[in-house]
Amino acid sequence: MNNPVVKKAAAIIIGIAIFVGLVVGYFAIFGTRAADYEPRDVIVSNIEKNSVKATWATGVDTQGVVEYGTTPTALNFFAPEAVKTKIHTIDLTLLSPSTTYYFDIRVGDTKYDNGGVPWTFTTKGAEESVVSPTAAPTKATSQPTPVQSLKVSDGTNCAETDCGKIKLLLGKGCSTQDYFCA
Repeated sequence: MNNPVVKKAAAIIIGIAIFVGLVVGYFAIFGTRAADYEPRDVIVSNIEKNSVKATWATGVDTQGVVEYGTTPTALNFFAPEAVKTKIHTIDLTLLSPSTTYYFDIRVGDTKYDNGGVPWTFTTKGAEESVVSPTAAPTKATSQPTPVQSLKVSDGTNCAETDCGKIKLLLGKGCSTQDYFCA
């Protein structure tokens, strides 16, 4: 064992083994990546004149808070979750009719938004929420409420509401990362 080449090779192998052990130990102790906490598939549904339902998913159990308001720079209202989960659902209530709201999702000390801007939705007007029990559903009550407008590459607004056709325009599947046409 007096050969310097063998000593050097042994030192390198031991160093690599220690490094690998430290990396594996770190991930075993601290575990998850930041991306596991990031909300994905954010959907606003059940839009009424005074309430909506916000849902999203995370890669690990988290407890989020929806911060919302009527301007993108003043998200002064808070709706916290009661328990940690991977599939999140929060009802936002006591909203005003015919009002556009903006929101982001806070998980721990990190605020998540829609690519640098808050997500948005508009509540229904008082006249849209009243439906006669004998009346047939109208287009306004049977179609999802658009969240954002789709800008086509030629700069025009799209009037498409069919998910399959939107998918062709976008070149990918319809999800919360996509935009519904106005």
